[in-house]
Amino acid sequence: MNPQLQRELQELLSGLCDGELDAAQHARLDTLLQNDAECRQQYLEYMDMHAHLLVHPQFGGVEPALSATALSASPGSLVSPIQPTRPRRVPRVFGYALVALVAVGISVLAQYFFWNPHKSPTNGNSLPAVEGRSAGYIATLTQTADCAWENPRDTRRTGSRLQPGEFRLMKGLAQIRFDSGPQLLLEGPASLRLDSNTAATLLLGKAVFRSDESAGPFDLHTPTATLTDVGTEYAVSVDRVGEEIQVFAGEVQRLPRSTAGHAEPEHVKAGEARRSIHANDFATEPMAFEPERFVRRMSAPGQQPSDGLLAYEGFDYRDPDALQSGKALGGVGWAGPWTLTAAGPPRIPGQKLLALDVEESLDRPGASVQSIGGRFDLAGFAVFYRRLAEPIRLDREGVYYLSFLFRRQGPPGFPSNAMWIMLRPDEEPRSRPVFSNRLMIGVGGFNQVYGQLGLGHACNRPSLPLASGVSYLLVAKIVASSSAPAQVFVRIYGPREEIGSEEPASWTFVSPVFHSDLVFDWLGIHVNSKNRQMIDEIRLGTTWASVTAPWNPPDPAGGDRK
Repeated sequence: MNPQLQRELQELLSGLCDGELDAAQHARLDTLLQNDAECRQQYLEYMDMHAHLLVHPQFGGVEPALSATALSASPGSLVSPIQPTRPRRVPRVFGYALVALVAVGISVLAQYFFWNPHKSPTNGNSLPAVEGRSAGYIATLTQTADCAWENPRDTRRTGSRLQPGEFRLMKGLAQIRFDSGPQLLLEGPASLRLDSNTAATLLLGKAVFRSDESAGPFDLHTPTATLTDVGTEYAVSVDRVGEEIQVFAGEVQRLPRSTAGHAEPEHVKAGEARRSIHANDFATEPMAFEPERFVRRMSAPGQQPSDGLLAYEGFDYRDPDALQSGKALGGVGWAGPWTLTAAGPPRIPGQKLLALDVEESLDRPGASVQSIGGRFDLAGFAVFYRRLAEPIRLDREGVYYLSFLFRRQGPPGFPSNAMWIMLRPDEEPRSRPVFSNRLMIGVGGFNQVYGQLGLGHACNRPSLPLASGVSYLLVAKIVASSSAPAQVFVRIYGPREEIGSEEPASWTFVSPVFHSDLVFDWLGIHVNSKNRQMIDEIRLGTTWASVTAPWNPPDPAGGDRK
């Protein structure tokens, strides 16, 4: 089929779904379907794609199995690939139209009930967040310095999720934040066993425990005692001679691990310190309070924004047609230009579909670094992909971070309105899209935030009070592992909301864990919306700083705040 005929067919099919064909167009479509086998085949592919959308409306529009130059249907249109049986002879196009109209009606209802919007409270300028608790994982390695683990093949790095088990640190510092809230700073050489998200056992070495009143009770075990607190800070040391505890703030209750002897619990207050009288003995005696003997805080990460940056796109182009024409080669970390893989006709008849605003970028108020160039800006349906120079691998140990600025224009109430960044592996040209191989991170419908792999890992999506015409920062974390589950975290930051030098303790969205060995070679932008959706400043990296440092406000004393 020549490109001109293919384009004509796609526009006719799009108009059919939208109920906008006039009598002449109906006749033309009927003629094409009767006389051209390729047209009939493309019609069936088109119907099949929208049937998938009807069954899985969370996608709100998926790229069809067409060439990069082909056009697909308009975003809100879902039709069935099966023609109904007709008891009497009527023009075929009326049957097509009937199927399309019924499908569209069912689609709207299905999408409405799928999204199930609900209100979420806000607190000042911050958007609501949820704690990252998930079965299997109980803690996060939030910061490291000069770490050497006992197993040389151990690739634990900052941001790694931790499961129950024993961890042996030969040297260095490792800060662990439990999903229940408390933090533990481990100083090597040390051996620590993670028991649950509310308990751990220090078998050997030094550790500083820190919590606040917002966290629940936590039990830190030693060979002879259990230390229980609520909202305090203390240090504990275990060696072959015995144990000691130094309390910096609050009060700690020390209970015997063994019931033999029925020892009374000890209460150690701030400014007090105690040590064992004998090895493996619960009894202690007072000792000098020496807080300087312990590392209580790790310095803020000194990473530069470029450290760990894998890919960056600021949409700094002069030609509004650069994305569609395959000439968008800006940024760093890419192995080729942006490629248009699917699109619907422009919302305004007669106007060319353009996805770039070359005059204005999205900015984050108060950021130390301002955005450059233009922005991705589109109302309608389009999917653009770009090959990564370094792929995202779920088949090996790793942590990846993604960030981008976004803005939604107009009311979000139409259920299929969606914008997301999509990661996918290589696929054969013209092959049917494999939905289960796509990792999608974005915002859709009634301002629901989501991050999910394919169709089998759908999750609850919080509905946020995002304002129209306001720029927000989305930061996502992707945990990968060859032996443990993968997981996705998403955090939305409001205008001027502070971004810390470490990843947050709570996230707007946390996915269920899932197992996958996919390798994502392509990063895509997918927009399917009746309103304008804007994306800018896409960053992909292996460190928190590589995707968030530019958005920290400047340090009043000069320089970027770390």
